[in-house]
Amino acid sequence: MKNKPIYIIVGIVVLLAAVLLFAGGSRKKRSVEQSTDMSWSSFSSKDKKAGGAYAAFKLLPQLFAYHSVQVVTKSFARTYNKEKELAHAGNVYILVSDNMFTTEKDIDAMLQYVAPGNELFIAVNNPDTVLARQLKFAIAESSSFQQQVGWVQRYTDASIPLDTSFTYKGMVAGNYFSAIDSSTTTVLGTNYKNKPNFIRVAYSHGYIYLLLNPYTFTNYFLLHQQNINALETQLSYLKDYADNVYWDDFYSHQRSAQSGDFSEWQVLMRYPTMRWALWLSILLLLLYVVFESKRRQRIIPDKPVLSNTSLEFVDAIGQLYYQRRDNYNLAHKMIVHLLEYIRSRYYMDTNVLNEEFITTLSKKSAIAESDVRLLLQMISHIQLEQHVSDEYLQEFYKCIQQFYLNTK
Repeated sequence: MKNKPIYIIVGIVVLLAAVLLFAGGSRKKRSVEQSTDMSWSSFSSKDKKAGGAYAAFKLLPQLFAYHSVQVVTKSFARTYNKEKELAHAGNVYILVSDNMFTTEKDIDAMLQYVAPGNELFIAVNNPDTVLARQLKFAIAESSSFQQQVGWVQRYTDASIPLDTSFTYKGMVAGNYFSAIDSSTTTVLGTNYKNKPNFIRVAYSHGYIYLLLNPYTFTNYFLLHQQNINALETQLSYLKDYADNVYWDDFYSHQRSAQSGDFSEWQVLMRYPTMRWALWLSILLLLLYVVFESKRRQRIIPDKPVLSNTSLEFVDAIGQLYYQRRDNYNLAHKMIVHLLEYIRSRYYMDTNVLNEEFITTLSKKSAIAESDVRLLLQMISHIQLEQHVSDEYLQEFYKCIQQFYLNTK
């Protein structure tokens, strides 16, 4: 329990840090949500700040009868492959973002989706160049800026006829279409310079709507005076009784060209609260590793290996029997141990001690045949005589010792 005070201190520090982060984040969140700065707009359906699209997303069910809006968080290609309904006619897909970072697979899937009779509404500042080549239009780029007065979006349609404009004190989109394919394209709106920025492109049996002013979907724009009518106007071209209505919440979170599929990790990291929870978990894990990596007990010393070699065993047995003066019994035990040693070490049969046995043992033990023969002769003499003198026992012991010491 020596480390208990350390754990208590660490816990208090972590708790205070979490409280301060939460309090600071809450104050910052409130101040940001109340700000009218639109220099950075997320266009997210969950964003309640000035540049978010929360209000537009909540108003969509009122504009499309009998259907709730489905939120998409994957790329268009993956969504098209997963949602089988997109392959049939009668659907509406709305995409609002600052930039449109797509892949060729996404563009191919979009065109396949539109072809049967579906509608795709894209509101972005910078459309994808691949889409521009496919639909034969060109963009003249002009920087967006924060406007104080003047109208920012105008809707014109000679077939209705329609001519109305909307204003607010916020971001103004400057990009416009510098070239279009007049055989398939209809101009539906213009920007503050009276340049076309809202078009409808007929593709097979469906339509693609392109609006170069995504700020008309922001909370700040829609909540200014009667600007909700602008949302109703630009979406009035879409089917009121669409079978399915989709809101894209994938491309609004892209800040660069796609390098691969949008992972679930990226989905988690887009939310501030979840991001702080993940970082705090990593911090706690690091603290645990730092304090728990310390060894709790002393290193156990290595236990010395017990020495019990064959030579020492023979010496011990020899001393025991020598004191009793039973030479034959002592010699017999030495013979038994020697033969067991030969069997276990060289895997030889010791039942027959003939010339073949002598030759084989000599080769395996690297002992001269003459020495091996002498040793076996002494063994045979002891077994036959059954009486061993002190001198003969001593000579026999030395012979065995030399065998043990010189074998390999």
